[in-house]
Amino acid sequence: MPQGSKSQIRLFTPAMIVITLIWCVIFYFAFPEPLGLFFEKWPLIFVGIGGAIIGNLTAIGGGLVFIPFTMFVYHLDPVSSLKLAFVSQSSGMTSGAFGWLGRREVPLKLLWWTVPSLIIGTLISTFVFHPSAMLVKSMFGPVAILTGMLTLITMNRIGTTDNLPIRAKIPVFIMSMLGGLITGWVAIGEGEIIAAFCMIAYGLNANKAIGLGVVLLSINSILLACLHAFYFGGVPWEFAVFTMLGCMWGGRLGPYIAQFMPTKGIKRFFAWIALLDGMLITWQVFRMYLK
Repeated sequence: MPQGSKSQIRLFTPAMIVITLIWCVIFYFAFPEPLGLFFEKWPLIFVGIGGAIIGNLTAIGGGLVFIPFTMFVYHLDPVSSLKLAFVSQSSGMTSGAFGWLGRREVPLKLLWWTVPSLIIGTLISTFVFHPSAMLVKSMFGPVAILTGMLTLITMNRIGTTDNLPIRAKIPVFIMSMLGGLITGWVAIGEGEIIAAFCMIAYGLNANKAIGLGVVLLSINSILLACLHAFYFGGVPWEFAVFTMLGCMWGGRLGPYIAQFMPTKGIKRFFAWIALLDGMLITWQVFRMYLK
């Protein structure tokens, strides 16, 4: 990174400190035994940090971490894990989105092409084909494998343009809708699919593509979090309160790290996590069908 870019993002800001203090107050009064709950589930804060860093350096949703971790370690059912991922990402990706916007790495004109279509895809996957436990588990593996492969394929691409041609409008609209559809089922997809498509098909600058993916996944996650928190219900808040705090700081940490160090090795590591996650879940589903 150029020397001048190092001052663009600060990790510790007054807003972040105030939000953390507000979290402490809400946590203390919202749960009947806050100290006991904290000592039982505090590791989830670091799960949130890891998920948000993944999301904000690669545009892969933190659901890549949240869903398998809470299913295997805390034995949450797939739909509850999905709802947890939505509300967690809504804080982590939003925190990171402001970081990418602060770096001026988001092609704002493309939001006019992509936000309406992701909303359409999200509403279809939420209300028309509502996620079930089997749908979440069946879709998560293949989508995680796909996002891992896309990350590896695009890792060495730099890109040659900061804007897309007019002819890209309809294809990008369709791909963003597809990403919104998939994200409504497995909490990942929108960011990496649109970022990879723009890089591969039209040579969009890698940072611009990832910045766009992060912002779109942030918008998508906020919409899904609101739908599941206020309309459908069932969010496991005793878990989500910790991952959301971790996501808030991890979302800030992702673009902060990107200012000072090459992220290729980190992206490769996260891509292999996605591949292994996907293969593990797919194998489990395959075994279920054999029984």
